[in-house]
Amino acid sequence: MSTDSVGEAMPDENWKAIAEELRDKVSLPAYPVGVKLLERPRELLEFRDIRLLTDTTPCHMAAVARYGRSDGLVGASSEGTKCLWGAACLGLVRTPERLSEGDLNLPYTRDVEAARKLHENMHMLGDTGKRFSAVAMAPLDVVPFDPDVVVMYLSPARALRLVIAFAYAKGEPVTAHMTGQASLCSAIARAIDLNAVTVDVPCMGDRAYGLVQEFEVVVVFPASRIDELMEGLRYTEGVASYPYKPFLRWSPIFPPSMEPRDSELDR
Repeated sequence: MSTDSVGEAMPDENWKAIAEELRDKVSLPAYPVGVKLLERPRELLEFRDIRLLTDTTPCHMAAVARYGRSDGLVGASSEGTKCLWGAACLGLVRTPERLSEGDLNLPYTRDVEAARKLHENMHMLGDTGKRFSAVAMAPLDVVPFDPDVVVMYLSPARALRLVIAFAYAKGEPVTAHMTGQASLCSAIARAIDLNAVTVDVPCMGDRAYGLVQEFEVVVVFPASRIDELMEGLRYTEGVASYPYKPFLRWSPIFPPSMEPRDSELDR
């Protein structure tokens, strides 16, 4: 991150170039989102032109960031984050017992045991205590910070392009860790805690507050792995460029009645 004076953060030109190349190579309809977790709420004030939200959710913030553009830099403190699942996933609060014991999962499960198991299969930084006090998000091309995590909402076909790119260096798979709950925030937690790349089906909260469309999935990965992704995108461009090219080296079969007859060829 570069600054022109104290408290006035400027966009990082490297992230701007990366965001533009990502959009070009994956034909993204909107910019990726950079996410930064902060230990103190006052750190939000270091970013010039940030909009501080006092009644929001992480998925709502991601929507503002990817669609807002000129005013897409947003931040919220623990107190301003109203989704308990999201706040616990991001470590903005210590996971309360009503969440860790599965009470809030009971509408989605048959019994308490299943509810607890569902929680165990979601990744929450707050399970080990409060780790952060605020979160900031912005379109990746104008982030005034070095992001911790990158979030991309895109079609499954575009997500495939990222999976191929991440597999390039080591041949390792990308994890699809799906519980149907807290999809975005749990994936951010996995990126922070496990250095993991995650593909997930956005949850109901994402659709209600994040304006996620039915055809979109979410891909979340640590910002520290961006070089790995970009290398994979560049070196697999020749065999897996998007949009994918259909194979057309075959002859079409046409209804005989619709084919030109010999008498109609005017030889």
